[in-house]
Amino acid sequence: MLKFKSGRLTDLQYQPYYQARGIEDQPKKQQTIVGKMLLAKLLELPIEQVLENDGIDFGKHGKPYFKDQNIYFNISHSNNLVLVAISDQPLGIDLEKIKPLSLDRLSNAFTVGELAYLNKFKEPRKSEQILRLWTIKEAVLKDLGIGLSGKPKSIAVTVPRMDVAERDGQQFKIDFLGVDPQYIGTMASKI
Repeated sequence: MLKFKSGRLTDLQYQPYYQARGIEDQPKKQQTIVGKMLLAKLLELPIEQVLENDGIDFGKHGKPYFKDQNIYFNISHSNNLVLVAISDQPLGIDLEKIKPLSLDRLSNAFTVGELAYLNKFKEPRKSEQILRLWTIKEAVLKDLGIGLSGKPKSIAVTVPRMDVAERDGQQFKIDFLGVDPQYIGTMASKI
């Protein structure tokens, strides 16, 4: 079972929650509120229960999880879009807005094979492929519950298919989530 939902910070339905908390001009806090509200909708739980972190705990590196349920979730955000996914198996997701990127700045995140693959492209396709690989790596690290401290380069992605990634002998199935044409949303889950 996999369900995912996205929402924009500017959606009018969220405005009363921002006002009640005095965060009308605080996008980071708005991302948190929208993520929790989307999670509540996916789980069909009362919004206030999820907003108060009722039943939610956090792993060693900050990955949230439900204490007494076999439902897993992950939240990601980029600019004004928030993505939430739930599943009956552990998962990680990442969301990035498509924008021009310099491979030089991010080259230490990619393997030699991935760099060779990326260098075949010209802009704007190159930036999109960089982001696809980046979101895979971040989704895998989030699935593991370690985030970027886990070194993105430690993950090898099958290119050009980008359907499987591997880290320390563990394989991950990769799915791209059709969230918005201006964003890349990616999910990783152990095989």
